[in-house]
Amino acid sequence: MMGIFKGIVFWLFYFITGACFLAFAVPFSLMFFPKRKKVFSKLLASYMKWTVWCSMSLLRIIEIKEFSGIEKIKKSGIIISNHQSFLDVFLLIGNFNCIPLVKDSYKFNPIFAWVAMLFEFVGLKSTPRGITEADKKIRNLLQIGELVYICPEGTRSLDGKIQKFNSLAFKIAKDMQVPVFPIVIHYSKPFMSKSCASFFESEKIRVKVRVLDEILPVADETTGKLLSRAREVVEKSYQQLQQSPL
Repeated sequence: MMGIFKGIVFWLFYFITGACFLAFAVPFSLMFFPKRKKVFSKLLASYMKWTVWCSMSLLRIIEIKEFSGIEKIKKSGIIISNHQSFLDVFLLIGNFNCIPLVKDSYKFNPIFAWVAMLFEFVGLKSTPRGITEADKKIRNLLQIGELVYICPEGTRSLDGKIQKFNSLAFKIAKDMQVPVFPIVIHYSKPFMSKSCASFFESEKIRVKVRVLDEILPVADETTGKLLSRAREVVEKSYQQLQQSPL
């Protein structure tokens, strides 16, 4: 019962503050045409960071136990992470100036659909043409020195285990010889996962985020080999976080 009460309080707080943020950020960003998307995205990242580090902590919903290795991401490349929770995006976009790859299905979310015209992201349609278009846009962003965020699992894990990685991020990294920055996220309990009950937890969720050493593609290395190397280090670090004290 307490979990439902805390969940309702948070979501009311989130929607109220979100509405206030959008009421300010949208008109403010439009003043910076044609850089409105970049301005809005930076404001949105600040709001995401505030949501995690201030509002959710203040309401005792989560506690950030570790957020280490931020200094390891200093240049253009591809950030990858395991995907456990809806909160993953808030944790990473809120702390890194990165452009995320977003599934096209999010256009059916009424809030996201409304801000999509201003949010700087790469849309992904699950069709051969859609994947080709996303691939091209990501390469263009990397060429101008941007940092792109891709969840290679493609969707949130149902059981907390690291799922199969898709190859898009690693094919691009191999072809363009750009670094892959692996990040591992661990929650003390399933939180904002695919289970509806996980959105109304009564216990405080303890979160650990660890940025690992960059992975550089090796000459003559296949996409599959690069993918395997990345998945191996993510899974190994995730297991370490599982076993470490909360």
